[in-house]
Amino acid sequence: MDDLSTYQGALNIFQNVNCIGQTENCIIGTIVDYSKSSEFTATMVGYGALGPAGYVIGNLLGKERDERISRLNNYFFALLNFTEFGVGIMPLQGGGLKIDSAKLTPCYDAFFFFHYQELSGIKAKNYYGIRKSVKSIKITLANGKKLFFNANMCEKKLPYQEIAMRQVVEKYQ
Repeated sequence: MDDLSTYQGALNIFQNVNCIGQTENCIIGTIVDYSKSSEFTATMVGYGALGPAGYVIGNLLGKERDERISRLNNYFFALLNFTEFGVGIMPLQGGGLKIDSAKLTPCYDAFFFFHYQELSGIKAKNYYGIRKSVKSIKITLANGKKLFFNANMCEKKLPYQEIAMRQVVEKYQ
């Protein structure tokens, strides 16, 4: 059984998809940030321009674009593993408003990995520039596509989060 609540359990999840670094495994739990997605933006612009019809059209066009860009569309949570080779992203399915290891399960079929050569940058910054307890993480691919995540510096259900987030902030802020 997959156990997100311990570091070893999270490491085992990434080991199942051969995403383990030899010297570095920095695993964090994140929330996928849809507020910067094409679906959200196109829906709001369409609604503002054309009302309810624009809302539907914008939603469809934005969703199609997002699906071409990212395999994270249907997931609200993800585990990220920063290794010395690249970043592994394991989408998590389940419900809730917070990361709850008891309610989330990894989606092995949706896992993807980016070698550092495929990335043009990783940035971690304070959420909206002021909130230090939450970080916005932006992964920019070499082709210009971007993935956005939000991560709490400390998660009650993920005891390894605080140490890993300090490492991520130190490296990418």
